Amino acid sequence: MEGKICQSCAMPLTSEDMFATNADGSVNEDYCKWCYKDGKFVEDCTMEEFIEKCSQFGEQAGMTNEQMKEYCTKVFPTLKRWKKS
Repeated sequence: MEGKICQSCAMPLTSEDMFATNADGSVNEDYCKWCYKDGKFVEDCTMEEFIEKCSQFGEQAGMTNEQMKEYCTKVFPTLKRWKKS
């Protein structure tokens, strides 16, 4: 599990109870339970809207909200949910 991050919000997935669920109730290890539940994303939004929302949690991640926004802007485009194919 080391190094695993949510492919929507980039939060480190440090324990199995953080994993999301698929529509059939099985575990989805790609996403956290706060981003993905029962086979769908909890919020229907653009990457830019999600970056704004996540940037409000900078302090919880040990950084300023502006630093969090910069981090999200850099990392989110590389994640499975947001990556352009």
